[in-house]
Amino acid sequence: MTGNAVQSSGQIEPFPKNAPTRAMSENLGQLRDMLRSEFPEAAAVTLSFDGTLKAHIDVRKSEEVMLIEARLASLAGGAFTNIRRGPANHSAFLHRVSTQIQR
Repeated sequence: MTGNAVQSSGQIEPFPKNAPTRAMSENLGQLRDMLRSEFPEAAAVTLSFDGTLKAHIDVRKSEEVMLIEARLASLAGGAFTNIRRGPANHSAFLHRVSTQIQR
């Protein structure tokens, strides 16, 4: 062995308990519920994660898009950033507002 090698004790560390996973699920559920209650006119409220946590709010009326954008900017102490609009996936009749969630 070289001088920089670390000798293993042969013990295997156990996996961490699943409690943080449940807490994360609960936090995400609370976040989704908060958005649903804030935007009852929404046809759908979904969360996604692809390296960044995002919320997607789909509405039927295009007039609601600007109202949602304005409300998101002031919700949760500025946690919603990079607010964008576009078509909803798989529906020509819905408008989508998406935002990154900073927490």
